[in-house]
Amino acid sequence: MTTAFASPSTYVQGKDLLKTASKYIRPFGDHGILLTDDIVWNLVGQKFYDYLTKDGLTIEHVVFGGESSPEEIDRIKEIGQKADAKFIISLGGGKTNDTTKAVGDQLKIPVVITPTLASNDSPCTRLSVIYTASGEFLKYLFYDKNPDLVLVDTAVIAGAPVKFLIDGIADALSTNIEAQTVARAHEVTLLPLNTQQTAAGLALAEKCEQLLFQYTDQAVAAAANHTVTPALDHIIEANTLLSGVGAESSGLAAAHSFQNGLTALSGDVHKLSHGQKVAYGSLVNLVLEGAGDDQLAHYLAFEKKLGLPTTLKELHLEDASDEDLMKVATLTTQKGETIHNMGFPVSAEDVFEAIKAVDTFSTQFS
Repeated sequence: MTTAFASPSTYVQGKDLLKTASKYIRPFGDHGILLTDDIVWNLVGQKFYDYLTKDGLTIEHVVFGGESSPEEIDRIKEIGQKADAKFIISLGGGKTNDTTKAVGDQLKIPVVITPTLASNDSPCTRLSVIYTASGEFLKYLFYDKNPDLVLVDTAVIAGAPVKFLIDGIADALSTNIEAQTVARAHEVTLLPLNTQQTAAGLALAEKCEQLLFQYTDQAVAAAANHTVTPALDHIIEANTLLSGVGAESSGLAAAHSFQNGLTALSGDVHKLSHGQKVAYGSLVNLVLEGAGDDQLAHYLAFEKKLGLPTTLKELHLEDASDEDLMKVATLTTQKGETIHNMGFPVSAEDVFEAIKAVDTFSTQFS
């Protein structure tokens, strides 16, 4: 058995971290590029740029076009080459992060990820989701290493709408559910090395879940009030570091495959975030592996408290036909999906029945 573990070279988290970020970035060189969209630039980007340049770094601000597409990657790569950039910084959300990682990989320069939301675990991973210029999913890109530096300013995260923190909690909740499934099955992780879990990777997934159940109520209350507290610190770390590294080094199973399977349908379901879709998928994962009533109710109550979708109606699929749901189930079980890490054969029919079972159990739950 071969095991592997991967993580960012350095992870730093703290309040008002943007003000002192230059000391963490300077070891990579004295000039680089900062990728951010116009919205983030107006909110915090201009200040961040000023902090860096005041501290002696030469930074070229590059406006992100909005899609992590091959065309956008090529455009920014050319800018980086002309500037002889020694590093590239992402300031923004998932697509900004993914584009930055791709550019850094192609230019062979250090990658600095500075997330403005704790809505997903992409900042710490060694992969990017690539879309067409029009926003359609194209492929995943896997890299030889994780980002060199992840800087998380908790004041910036606290300043965002609380719904984004809840999205991240939903995504993070799946981390240990899927990690335990993969552990029982002795299946492979997300690392492109065909390797199994280390004890460290699984421990991070377990710690992620522990923090979620211990601090979520306090953290959501603090984020709703845009204040930074120790509880919020714990949840930001769970959403960003523990979930990202835990999922990548421990593997995925049915929860994320279900999220992918939903692309078989069109409509309002796609107004929901990644985390919201994964929340339902976590329950599907539990049903498929035969979780007991108490265990399923434990996770279901947690999700309901946060207002996450746990019924077909809340997924905007109350009018979906059995044929529609079978399309989702079929795509969920397509070749190459992580649902095949469950440790036993899973058919489209199995997933269809699990989708219906979650809806019935949640509808009757009180």
